[in-house]
Amino acid sequence: MKKYIFIVFLGLTASLVSAQEKVTTVGFLIKPIFASKFFGTGTQDLSLNDFNYKISQNTGFSGGLVIRKGYTKTLSLEFGINYCRRNVTLESLHQGVSSASKLKIIGYEIPLSQLIFVRLSKNIYMNVSAGACINMFPSDVQVTNEVLYALGGRKLIFNPSLIANIGFEYRTIDNGYFYLGTSFNRPFSPIYGLGIDYIINNVVVNSAIANLKGSYLTLDFKYFFHEDPERKKAKLPSDKQRKTKPSKGK
Repeated sequence: MKKYIFIVFLGLTASLVSAQEKVTTVGFLIKPIFASKFFGTGTQDLSLNDFNYKISQNTGFSGGLVIRKGYTKTLSLEFGINYCRRNVTLESLHQGVSSASKLKIIGYEIPLSQLIFVRLSKNIYMNVSAGACINMFPSDVQVTNEVLYALGGRKLIFNPSLIANIGFEYRTIDNGYFYLGTSFNRPFSPIYGLGIDYIINNVVVNSAIANLKGSYLTLDFKYFFHEDPERKKAKLPSDKQRKTKPSKGK
């Protein structure tokens, strides 16, 4: 009985699954990014000799170019390049005196994902994907105010990560594809080391060190331009191989 149920399930799945076979399309991506305590990017609290520090990763932004290549009826590849901005807030408290400063971390992402599509209705598709991403950080960052000096040193220029995604897509006949989903990016290691100095009368009186993990969740908005499926180039008669050997002249 279980064998027949499994066969029926495969048949239904095959009838529902459809992707963009032999379609290559270009689009753009916009996504706000969110830190998550569950994935290790929540608020960090440090306390050293009556000096208290709080490091918070806030909502950021990512966006860029996306290219999708459909190569079977169920599978597509997606890759591109994105600009990514992470926002970090630094706060300190010492003897009732509080201070705050903001740090901006700019990076670039080169993601590559394998997508699987499931057709839910005539124009609506669901997809799941997984892949890898190269996160590139061009420089170290620093910020200072009246009492705080912070230096963020990148751990690696190219920091690889795992990525995963789930979402829904509305496909029109002539006006392209509209996509809404959520994704997750998890670097293999911390992206920046952060050093904080507390300064009184131009003298460093306390210091703290922390690592910044770069994992984040996103809400993804994508649009792909309409493209027709690629057609096989017809062979000219002269290009076809002869099936019979030419006869010898007398």
